[in-house]
Amino acid sequence: MAPNSSAVILITGCSTGFGHELSLVALDRGFRVISTARRLETLAALKEKGAETLALDVTAPVDEISAFAANAWAIYGQVDFLINNAGYIQGGAIEENTHEEVLAQFNTNVFGLLNTTNSFLPYFRRRRAGTIVNFSSQGGSLNSPGAGIYSASKAAVDSLSDVWARELAGFGVKCISIQPGMFRTFVAASGNMLRGSNRIPGYTASDKVFVEYNAQAGTERGDTRKGAAKIIDLVTAPGRELPLRLPLGNDAFEDLKALRVQQLAEIEKFKKWSVATDFD
Repeated sequence: MAPNSSAVILITGCSTGFGHELSLVALDRGFRVISTARRLETLAALKEKGAETLALDVTAPVDEISAFAANAWAIYGQVDFLINNAGYIQGGAIEENTHEEVLAQFNTNVFGLLNTTNSFLPYFRRRRAGTIVNFSSQGGSLNSPGAGIYSASKAAVDSLSDVWARELAGFGVKCISIQPGMFRTFVAASGNMLRGSNRIPGYTASDKVFVEYNAQAGTERGDTRKGAAKIIDLVTAPGRELPLRLPLGNDAFEDLKALRVQQLAEIEKFKKWSVATDFD
C-alpha cells in the first residue's frame, strides 16, 4: 500500500532504464505518475499501465521548460516528487571530447536538471512541500579514466543537490542525490553511452575502461527494478530523513565507502601542507 496514494511523482527520462522502472514501481505502489521522455511514443507502455505521459526535452529553452512545469502541475494540481533521471554518458578521454560534445553532456546532465528543477521550485516553495530526487552516479566521485566529462557532470549534480537540500529546508522541500553503481539498464547497448569523436592514440587507460564498459552491457549485477524500488520506498516514506547522497547498489556502497576512507587517510597524510597558514 502506498504511504500516500494521492501523491504525484514526475519522472524524467522514462523511455528506458531507471526512468521506466521507477514509473512502474511507483504505479505498483499506488502513486499517480507523470512519465516524460523526449519522444512521447516511447512511453506508450507506461501510459497503458496508468501513467500520464508528457513529452519533455530537458535541453529545451527555459521558457519551454517553465511552460511544461505549469502544464504538468495542472494535471493533478500538484507534484510531490520530482525525479530528475534524464541523462546519458559521454565517454572517452577528456581531451578526446570536442567542445560541442562537452556542452551537450552538460546541457543534458546538468543544465537540463537545473532548469527543470528551477521550474518546479516556485510551486514547491509556495506549497512548502516537495522532494527533489536527482540522479547522479558513483562516477561523480570515483572519476574513472574514460568517463571524465560524464563524471564531471555528475559531480556537479551532487554539488547542486547538496546545496538545494540546505537552501530549501526552510521551505519544507527535500533534495537527495542518488549515486547508482552498475545496473542492468542497457545504457551501452542502447546508444546512451557516446565516445568522444576526437580519437587520440595512447590513452590506453581510457580506452580500456570504455571497451570493458561496453563489453559487460547486459551482465551488470544491479537489478534496476530492485534499485527503483529502493528509491521510491526511501523518498516517499512520510517523515523519513533523507541523506544528502545515497550510493545505490552493492558495488556503489563498497566503492564509495572505500573512497572516503582513502580520502580521509590522504588528507591526514598531507596535513602539514594544509595547516599553519593563518596570520600569527
